[in-house]
Amino acid sequence: MNLTNVVRSLFLGLGIGMLLQFSIGTEASLFDRALTVLASGALGLVIGFVTEWLTSLLPLRLARTRTYFALNNAIALAVTLVVMGGLVLVFGEHADSTWGWWPVVGVVLAIVCVANIAEYLLYRRTQSRLRALQSELGE
Repeated sequence: MNLTNVVRSLFLGLGIGMLLQFSIGTEASLFDRALTVLASGALGLVIGFVTEWLTSLLPLRLARTRTYFALNNAIALAVTLVVMGGLVLVFGEHADSTWGWWPVVGVVLAIVCVANIAEYLLYRRTQSRLRALQSELGE
């Protein structure tokens, strides 16, 4: 299990919580806003842990880079959808916005997907730089 990705999920959850606090614009106290951001970070940590655990259960024959990142993204989106859907079912009636929770769920899923795509692109960039450095050292 890659704990670096779990920690990244924690920070992604904190970032999503802060983004949603500023975009929704509720009139909550600073303490309530801080608790919401921390809860969002905790959800990110849980989602990251479950995603990495499920990804580690994948068979080794799927160890190609593209396949791994695609499955990891699909698992992350599914776990996020289940967790957010559970939150909507539990707290749905307490939604303050006129739109409800589902646009928030859509935004969170989009952010998770973009973050996973960005991680894949950074991996590819690092690999190409490594190959270039290896070719320079080999000459």
